[in-house]
Amino acid sequence: MTASTEQEPSRRDKLVEATVAIILEVGLRAAKTRFVTERAGVGTGLLNHYFRWPELRALAWAQLFTAVTQDQFAGSGDPQEDLDRYFSTAFTQEVRRYWQLWIEASDLAASDGPMNAAFRRVSAQSRNRLRDLLRAGCVQGLWDLPAPDATALRLGAMHDGLAGLLLSPVAELDPARAEAHLRKAFALECQNPRSRAGQGTPSVPDQSC
Repeated sequence: MTASTEQEPSRRDKLVEATVAIILEVGLRAAKTRFVTERAGVGTGLLNHYFRWPELRALAWAQLFTAVTQDQFAGSGDPQEDLDRYFSTAFTQEVRRYWQLWIEASDLAASDGPMNAAFRRVSAQSRNRLRDLLRAGCVQGLWDLPAPDATALRLGAMHDGLAGLLLSPVAELDPARAEAHLRKAFALECQNPRSRAGQGTPSVPDQSC
């Protein structure tokens, strides 16, 4: 193995890490190759040797959100506790930056092939992790869902929509009410009215749903 071969993975990794950092700082659309090369301390020629910019940007975004998904669904072994954590951390101030990056990626995926593929892959990962959590709760008798995969799809879509509303300057919504809406949506999916999964936040009045 030559010295250049040994250095190749670290150079690639360094570029991906720099791109992740830039995306977190300025967003997807504002990120530029020169920001990345300056952060990584390399020339533009080296970046172009390893990556096309759309591919590097999509790869960095996917790496970032794969880690976010792993953290979001870091299981404790107790489906009730894990689902409550999913609800209680869905709209906190700490994750606001990630909502923005998720929405940017969704918009960019409409015209950018590499981002489209990355977005589809990460979306499926997140939905599957939520589905598995919901199935585990069904197996343990904590709640009763006729189709956990469909519930995961609907909850994920509602989560994204509520996050978008929270970022909107015109929405009359705060994180606590967004969480309450998401919990209520899950409670309405359950056939078992005794499920405790929707508890833990203020209730949402019927007229606001």
